[in-house]
Amino acid sequence: MQVIPDSPYKTDSIAEKRVFDKLRESYVNNPMYVAFHSLNLTTHEKKRFGEADFVIVCEYGLFVLEVKGGRISVRDGKWYTVNKHGEEYKLKESPFRQAEGALHAIDRKIKDSYKFPRLTLPIGFGVVFPDVEWTEQSSEWDLHAVCDAKNMRNFEGWLKNFFVYWHSKYGNGKKLAKEDIMALKHYLRPNFELVEPLHVKLAYIEESAVKLTEDQYRYLDIVAANKRVLCSGGAGTGKTFLAAELARRMASSEKNIGFICKSNWLKRYLETRIQNEFVTLSTINSIKLDMRRSGIDQFDVLIVDEGQDLFNFDDIDTLDTVLKDGLSDGEWYIFHDINNQSGLFTETKTEVLELLKSYTPAKVPLTTNCRNSEQILKKVQESLHLDMGNKGTGIGPDVHELIEKNNDGSVLKSEINSLLKGGVSPGSITILSPFSYEESSVSLLPEKIKKNILQLDDYSVRAFPITKISFSEIKNFKGLENEVIIVIDLVKPEKIESSKVEHYVAMSRARGLLSIIWKNDYNSS
Repeated sequence: MQVIPDSPYKTDSIAEKRVFDKLRESYVNNPMYVAFHSLNLTTHEKKRFGEADFVIVCEYGLFVLEVKGGRISVRDGKWYTVNKHGEEYKLKESPFRQAEGALHAIDRKIKDSYKFPRLTLPIGFGVVFPDVEWTEQSSEWDLHAVCDAKNMRNFEGWLKNFFVYWHSKYGNGKKLAKEDIMALKHYLRPNFELVEPLHVKLAYIEESAVKLTEDQYRYLDIVAANKRVLCSGGAGTGKTFLAAELARRMASSEKNIGFICKSNWLKRYLETRIQNEFVTLSTINSIKLDMRRSGIDQFDVLIVDEGQDLFNFDDIDTLDTVLKDGLSDGEWYIFHDINNQSGLFTETKTEVLELLKSYTPAKVPLTTNCRNSEQILKKVQESLHLDMGNKGTGIGPDVHELIEKNNDGSVLKSEINSLLKGGVSPGSITILSPFSYEESSVSLLPEKIKKNILQLDDYSVRAFPITKISFSEIKNFKGLENEVIIVIDLVKPEKIESSKVEHYVAMSRARGLLSIIWKNDYNSS
């Protein structure tokens, strides 16, 4: 007989272990006999939660065995058991009532499932007392339902008589078919594997990212303790987060703070996240106009995000003129990633960085990645040989790598449908391309899908993330991120010799899942 599980399940009862072995030694290699040890009962008539010691399904029907080891005594209708140490315990109820209650709970569960509408199921119960010889007779039990120390010597023989007794009493003369036994076996204790849904994996990564980002607060004290700071770090190390928090903290001192970046999108995105009368958010190109509108001659403090975009002499000269005491003596905090994210807007001059270093700023490197899963970090580092910090937010979904072979948008369509089917919300998905919407693969999608995709601009990004799937050119999305990023229209990095900054920026925007649909065109230089 097969016993499930194949070893006794979480029990210290020597009696149960003995019965377990006896069942396994009975009806050897006979697939028509299956026993379950410690089967949970969720619909017991008298208990919120119950358990049957052993349940047997075989060609004769369904049976429950209750096991009671040690010496047994009954006084005034109350049952007691004495263990090998001579310690007496009162039982909550008669073991026969316990077995009968468990049997009817299982039978009711089977009938209520409506999975076996045509099955006539004989049932029966018994009690095993492996340590005593049972000689007592009573109207409360039938000796056919009792297995004692003598019966244990020929346990299989006792089982056969036990099965025949109950089958003749409640059966219709027919035995169960093998398929019925297998169906009951699967229902009572099924074998299955539940795959973790994609959206659950992403939720775990999100929780880890929040915790890691909060850990970055410790850098604020380091940064704020210095008058001038160059804070460097790869994508996902929390530069924008720290810059925004620094602006909020310093605003409490009522200093006029200029928060400067190159991208108008990033400025718009931050406007809904940094709202303070002492903080002026501006791009480098509109800073003079924004200062006039606010009636500011010079800022007391400058905070610069995505500083590598401003590492040219024209922009640095502008910063020098708008800051009280200039860059050489004024108070400024520049967050940058000159090694990996330079050149998307203007050519980056390393000489500018050297000039800034000559003003003796504190140098604060950020090394902990608090955005990307381990799979994304590994993919970027292997593909581009660029650093994105260490640690990461934990194990997430594998990176999806596909090729748009027919250049008809079919692979992108399939990937979008697969993500949505996996429970990912549309607003969690952003599609990034080096091209405009009209020139990208998105334009090849069916109208049914395209109507659910919003082209981000410098206005809609204020409310990002949105409820629809979003689309952006890669350069405009720098500084932003989303749970799922689908990168399209890029050639595999090993096929090109020119700058791979677009690959880096695009691939590093994903927090939980990165999907890359490579362009099937290797003629690029």
